[in-house]
Amino acid sequence: MRILTTACAVLLTLPVTALAQADEVTPGRELAELIYGSIEDNPNGAADMGEFVDFGQDIFVSMDSDESGSIDLGEFTEWDFGFNFIAEDENQKRAYETAQKILFAIWDHDGDGKIGRQEYHKSMVWDFRRADTDNDAFLTRDEFLNGYIINLAYRAAIIGQ
Repeated sequence: MRILTTACAVLLTLPVTALAQADEVTPGRELAELIYGSIEDNPNGAADMGEFVDFGQDIFVSMDSDESGSIDLGEFTEWDFGFNFIAEDENQKRAYETAQKILFAIWDHDGDGKIGRQEYHKSMVWDFRRADTDNDAFLTRDEFLNGYIINLAYRAAIIGQ
């Protein structure tokens, strides 16, 4: 548990630029861009918090396979956009699985082994604010790619940083 806590702390303090540059082509970038395109529904090319949180709530419902209103670690790690295949191709499956566990631990605010709806919502709001580096209440594609915690964690795991 101590290693997991330390890893969470390190992940949260990593500067965005240390993990990726806006134009750098990395494994999973196209997938992350596709995901962003699913969120952003704004003609100005940026997602507002409402779009981001609504998208997150749809993901929560699809992850909650037993419809219990919360997500346990098994549900969290079984659900995937496709990054798991990229991690396998890059021989980084274990690092990716560790990143999943770290993300789960970050979002499980009360440490009870499951992420409830409120915890998930709170995490989505926090993640949006952290990624919105210019504080304009919109996430551009670059802010999403370079600042959203899932992209940071999975990129770090997949490319071995």
